[in-house]
Amino acid sequence: MLPFVVPALVSIATPALAGDSLPAGIWTNTEDAYFAEEEGRERPEPIMIEVGNDGKWRRIDAFGTAEGAWIETPVPGLARRASGSGWEVSGSEIRIARPFSCWVSVRKFAAKPDGAPDWTFTRGLATFDQGGRIRVGGGDAPEAVIRLRNVTWAKGSSNKPSLVLYVHTDDPQSAVSYSWAADDSRSVGINLRWIQGSCSLADTPGEPATLVAAGERWRTLYEAGDWATLRSLYEDDAVLMTAGQPALHGADAIVAYLRRVSDNGGQATFRFEPEEAVVEGDLGTVTAKYRMDIAFPGRDPVAVAGRSLLIYKWRDGDWRLWRDMDNQTPDVTPETLRAR
Repeated sequence: MLPFVVPALVSIATPALAGDSLPAGIWTNTEDAYFAEEEGRERPEPIMIEVGNDGKWRRIDAFGTAEGAWIETPVPGLARRASGSGWEVSGSEIRIARPFSCWVSVRKFAAKPDGAPDWTFTRGLATFDQGGRIRVGGGDAPEAVIRLRNVTWAKGSSNKPSLVLYVHTDDPQSAVSYSWAADDSRSVGINLRWIQGSCSLADTPGEPATLVAAGERWRTLYEAGDWATLRSLYEDDAVLMTAGQPALHGADAIVAYLRRVSDNGGQATFRFEPEEAVVEGDLGTVTAKYRMDIAFPGRDPVAVAGRSLLIYKWRDGDWRLWRDMDNQTPDVTPETLRAR
């Protein structure tokens, strides 16, 4: 377990203004505290609180774990900011966080019996973009912490606000790596070869890039032979319409079909080259070029290529594959689309 403890909310005798109360959600002063010393200010005590729909509030840590009971009295030191919109606690600006849902996959220490990499996979991990953290891995895989911030840089910086996804290992403060997107992005992802993941706004469909990420996740799980997790990427009533084959109905039938190469001692690798990704409400559509390379011991390898049309449904904070159709076409061939 990585040591990361958020100090208790500082208690000041000044009450909140009469009639003033915070809207429901998670509120933190992560950004105000992070650059305080760089701006020549004293670093304030970290503040993380959760406000319920009934107006009650409680302290939480960065993992979203409650650190105390719900409190009915006003947040100590709460006031509207004198110099700008929003709220502050004892002079430190607090901001409401956006809720995110993440999936994370960590490569296990031991490979599969056939030597292929083996991965953990967890979806539906809840966090928030004002310093929220998620602990993943452990046991048969490296332990890590994912941290999400909507970074507002120190005064005087020319950097633009950014949504940043950090990966921590043994140091809760210094990340081993990070990726970023625009501050108003609905999603952000990272792939370090040993850990990969993506976080999207909870309960709302992600940007088109999240559809591309869903395809990459499918490829990773297929090549790792993680059929149980691959099954979870499909809607139960999914349909696969692959070239030259009868339509397959249902996720279980599709996964059984996809296993045929591996179950017969072969190995298959994919390359996807998305051409278009569109999100319309709770449906997402991807058209992509693909190439599949198949190898069996003692046989010449075979390569097939073509174009896929994928339709996804948004459910439980993630994209689920619902319809999958592919064909062969003269403008996408193994000669025009090289293997990875």
